[in-house]
Amino acid sequence: MNKYHLQAIFANIIWGSLPIYFYLIGEYPPLFLLSIQIVSTFLVLLIFTSVVKSKGIALRRLSMSLVPSILLTINWGGYAIAVKSGYVIEASYAYLILPILLLSMSLLLGNENDLNKKICVFMSLFIIAVECYINGIFPIVGFMIAAPFAGYILWHSKYNQHPIESLLHETFLMLPLGIGLYFYIGIGDIKQVSTAGIFGLLIFGFITVFPLVLFVNSSQKVSFNILSLYQFISPVLGMTIAIYLYGQTFEAHTVVSYSALIFVLIVYNLTNLKGKIYEPS
Repeated sequence: MNKYHLQAIFANIIWGSLPIYFYLIGEYPPLFLLSIQIVSTFLVLLIFTSVVKSKGIALRRLSMSLVPSILLTINWGGYAIAVKSGYVIEASYAYLILPILLLSMSLLLGNENDLNKKICVFMSLFIIAVECYINGIFPIVGFMIAAPFAGYILWHSKYNQHPIESLLHETFLMLPLGIGLYFYIGIGDIKQVSTAGIFGLLIFGFITVFPLVLFVNSSQKVSFNILSLYQFISPVLGMTIAIYLYGQTFEAHTVVSYSALIFVLIVYNLTNLKGKIYEPS
């Protein structure tokens, strides 16, 4: 199997397992965790680029990195708030509807505008609409996490930037927010954290960087059809963890609708595998 496919698979395994990290790290305000995520991610990238003597921060690239940095901030913050507020299933649902958003955007942008894709998107949206009707509420949490990340993926697939260098510039732009949140929310919390706890917080940067770089790198070489197929790993893992670790429960209709979404998307992707394993370089 091509290394880019392995990168996408491994990235989704790590993302799906993230609720375990949030569970083990202890009780911290979500925005405090966001500040730690931003600062530690930037430090990890800064150290890495210094060691490998990669290109540092170029001022001319900062303006180009503004949009993805905003999208990434919303995605990170939304996920942290959702998980730490007890909405682990809803946060995992975001990565179940992410393939649908990618396919929908692909249709709107006129890429691979085929009948199979239209049928898949229509059926998926219908299933989501039925689930919304039964619950009486739109899955705002899921869409608030998924939509910015879908935009982030599309941005990188379009501009084909080096993932490490791009993420370094993006987190540099996010740094003022991270530092501001730390002093506004976290200064009292960090004084009470043990050495082991501080280490646990600091590795958040590595946990963030590693899968994101893998996925961004794979998204530049692997078709969205295939990425959508791999994307099921994360929500299935996340929902399993939500049930067994967080004690959350599924309604019967939710199990049916989630299973139907997975089935529709798998069938669609299997019908489009032939000849579409790789995107043109």
